[in-house]
Order: sequence, then C-alpha cells, then structure tokens
Amino acid sequence: MEDTQLKNDKEKEVSRYLLTDVASCTFTFSDGLSSKMDPSPGKEIVLVKLIPHTAKSKIFAESVFKNYVHARNMNGLAKLCGYDCTKTFMRHFKKYFGQTPYQWMLDRKMEEIWLLVENSELTITEIAGMCGFKSVSHLVSLYSRRYGVPPLKSRTIKSV
Repeated sequence: MEDTQLKNDKEKEVSRYLLTDVASCTFTFSDGLSSKMDPSPGKEIVLVKLIPHTAKSKIFAESVFKNYVHARNMNGLAKLCGYDCTKTFMRHFKKYFGQTPYQWMLDRKMEEIWLLVENSELTITEIAGMCGFKSVSHLVSLYSRRYGVPPLKSRTIKSV
C-alpha cells in the first residue's frame, strides 16, 4: 500500500508540470524581460519545468539548471558549471539541493521519461535512446523500481 501511495504522490508531482494543448506561453522575468514560446505544429511534446529556488546560491543553481540537460554525468555537469574539482561541486550541490548530483540528475531524467511514456507514442526503445540509456532493460528496471510497474504496463494502465 505504501508503494502505491508513493507512486501516486510521485505521479502527481510530475504531472503538475505537464500542460497539454498549449497554444503559446509567455514567461516574464523579474528583470522585466519576457520570452514567448510557441509550440511547433508537429506532434512534438514540449516539457517546461519550473523549479523554484531561493536567491541564496542563485548563480550556482542557475548554472546547474542551465547545464544539466547537456551533461551526461556528474563530472560533465561540474565542468559545464565551471568547477574543476568535482568534490567541491558535489559539496555545493548537496548543500543547495539536498542530494547528490547523480541522484538529482536521475530524478530529472526519470520525470522526463515518465512524461514521455505517459504522453507520447514513442516506443520504449526510442525513449531509452533519446534519454541516453545503452540498454532498454536498464531503463525498464529503473522505471519499474521508481514507479512500481514497467513503462509499457504503465502506458497500458493509463489507456484503460
């Protein structure tokens, strides 16, 4: 029962970031600048995740948010954020985010995978390739551990 509740809580947390049938979206920033995003006419899925953070260590956090999508691992993220010493980066990261860079990056990746599984017609193999998994079985294993069911079954349950 606890696992089911945990899975439901995780799904609610992830789904609050998914908006469907969005015609356009305008972001207005605290400095007065704004940016408008119009989705392409194809069947692409646009994921926008707003992650709140405090002013403390704002530069560090902005660097992490800006670069994590381009990093394949913690060492790569540290380099992209301007750190030569991964120990220092990990210490700052854990202080700010409360978890290791590896776990944080895996959480973001699994949220994106869940959204793709639930809201796209991409095959699990295509999703695994897009998200940098060398084997589909590794993705299925992580997904099953996190959400309690394999991705294909998760997709089937949703459509019922």
